[in-house]
Amino acid sequence: MPISKTPKITPYPLWSVDEGSPKVNRFEPIPDATSMRSKMLFGIPLKSALTGEEFTDASIESFITQAISEIEHTLDLYITPVEFIEKHDYIRHSFTWSYNYLKLNHPQILHVKNVELSFSNDQELNKGFVQFPLEHVHVMPQEGVIQLVPAFGTSLSGFLLSAFSGTQFHALRAIGLTNFPGGVRVRYTAGFEHDKVPAILVALIETMAAIKTLSTLGPLIFPHNSTSQSIDGTSQSVGTLGPGYLKQRMDELEKLKEQQMDAAKGYYQRKFLIDWF
Repeated sequence: MPISKTPKITPYPLWSVDEGSPKVNRFEPIPDATSMRSKMLFGIPLKSALTGEEFTDASIESFITQAISEIEHTLDLYITPVEFIEKHDYIRHSFTWSYNYLKLNHPQILHVKNVELSFSNDQELNKGFVQFPLEHVHVMPQEGVIQLVPAFGTSLSGFLLSAFSGTQFHALRAIGLTNFPGGVRVRYTAGFEHDKVPAILVALIETMAAIKTLSTLGPLIFPHNSTSQSIDGTSQSVGTLGPGYLKQRMDELEKLKEQQMDAAKGYYQRKFLIDWF
């Protein structure tokens, strides 16, 4: 019975099948306003000194959303699973000599659902002339690469016959077609499962959301360095540590963000932009 999608590959630890015992909790839930108040924003009065208004949970969660979006744009890592449909150029040389080495647009692949050939500009994925058996799809998830290789019990000649069957495909090969724009269609899912987000990425989301929150609220929480009062020629002034503490906390968060971002870039291969062409 043909499979409906390629086997799911564990994003982290990559290729792992058993964590062993004792297990370490490597994952955390996506943060919300409650967890932010109890951790990264603990002890900070999220209240305007000018109007007395409380900073709402909805506002904190808006900054969490912004932090997630910034991470996804910066690292091209999707915090929740996202399904993509992509069109890539058919290149005959790639099929002949490199098992159709295909670099998809997004890494961290969870599974592949379809790989098809369609020598037309039809926008529907499920109308390809040739649909490759998913048993032949080899996935390199972290690199975002797939190839077509023989499945178990299939000879190389049998693989080529089954993989490249289709009258239209052979007719185009016979006339010497070497490439076709958007001829290869791929449907796949990338990202992390909702309960499998690595703790380092959750911590990075929290740090970035805290920075956004405090940079917005800072002048409202601590509007003055000191206060003074004068009565009948007698004056008294009181200095506050609030602004100094806020600056120190912001500096610490910025350093923490750099460390966490560097760790994520290192593991997920985002320090350098390398592509195949």
